Amino acid sequence: MKTTKLALLAGAATALATAGTRIYAQRTRERVPSPEGIDDPAIAAAFNRIARWPQMRLLRGYVVKRAARMVTRGEAVDLGCGPGYLAIELARAAPALHVTGVDLSDEMVAEAQRLVAEAGLGSRVTFRKGDVQRIPFPDASLDLVVSTLSLHHWSDPLPVLDEVARVLRPGGSFLIFDLRRDMSPPAYLLIWFATHIVVPVALKQAGEPMGSRNAAYTPEEAAELARESHLTGWQVTRGPLWLTIEGRIK
Repeated sequence: MKTTKLALLAGAATALATAGTRIYAQRTRERVPSPEGIDDPAIAAAFNRIARWPQMRLLRGYVVKRAARMVTRGEAVDLGCGPGYLAIELARAAPALHVTGVDLSDEMVAEAQRLVAEAGLGSRVTFRKGDVQRIPFPDASLDLVVSTLSLHHWSDPLPVLDEVARVLRPGGSFLIFDLRRDMSPPAYLLIWFATHIVVPVALKQAGEPMGSRNAAYTPEEAAELARESHLTGWQVTRGPLWLTIEGRIK
């Protein structure tokens, strides 16, 4: 009996490994652009729901810790802020920072404003609708620009990176965090599983989060974008699921 159970487990493991290998082999290798704004209330609500999942909190915590080490006071902007969780957490981690979230989606900005009011941080965190290709701040007026899981949505990222360079003061820091399209096989299979099994129906119908993976850049592509932009002092870092374009303006 014990031998039979072990044989069944081994057979199941082999079948899963074979299926995983086939799924990974069929992955999209070329970048497929995704929509820039999220104005569908059902999709916005679904994104807001998964933003509260523990794994998303872990990713935000990673970004917040890095950003708070870069700059501890002054003016910060979160580009593509979504429902505002990162902006709120960054303000809590760096009490001397004032954070403004900018997003193209009316739905996301409205939800972010509701959440910051609930958090009691309305004097230190504000949100506004805006196009990241025209960041609504004067030249050399910001100390920190962050962006999380937004880069792949930008229809033309070069003007956005140039805008980041424009609005930062000399010595200001930037941290642009996103998925990487060439993520490791286990990370890819996790995204595949989430898209087909886990996420709310509205996101499944929109093909997310796999659509975001397909629209993401590789580290080499991200470095080429940074190289062509007006950013200075940049580097591209790599994680199993993500990449960053980060640094300090010279």
